[in-house]
Amino acid sequence: MYFTKKSLKGLFTLFFITLFGAGVMAQVPMQAPAAPPVEDYTDTQLKQFAHAVQKVLNIQEESQGQMMASIEENDLSVDRFNEMLMQGQQEGQDAIDATEEEILAFTNAMNAVQQLQQQMQMDMMQAITDEGLNVEQYQGIMQAYETNPEVREKIDTYFSEME
Repeated sequence: MYFTKKSLKGLFTLFFITLFGAGVMAQVPMQAPAAPPVEDYTDTQLKQFAHAVQKVLNIQEESQGQMMASIEENDLSVDRFNEMLMQGQQEGQDAIDATEEEILAFTNAMNAVQQLQQQMQMDMMQAITDEGLNVEQYQGIMQAYETNPEVREKIDTYFSEME
């Protein structure tokens, strides 16, 4: 399949949505709940959260390696991929300074990365539920961790125990 610079417009839009969505997923796999977070979580829930965070971080680390490998398998360095990505974001897709071969490699790499990101998101949500929490509880505890020093201290203790 042959891609021109103009045909990348839709792919860039989708990629940036996916990319930034994955960045948010790094901390909270879904949008923040509308209700204020509950502040009195049980010790069991806080332990479950600590274990879920550890699993989510492991999934992210593994997925990042897979994404980098996918980029390189498409005959692009990660640096060149990022350069093309940033150039497209800052100057528009038509302004990307690349050969047609690079555009094709970039498009293929971006498609692979998007698939890996989708799998990563599903795996992270599964890791959360495997620990006995639902996504809303995970989000609420994350908010409490960020805003409540007492909750943060308890969770940090559980993180230390896991090391």
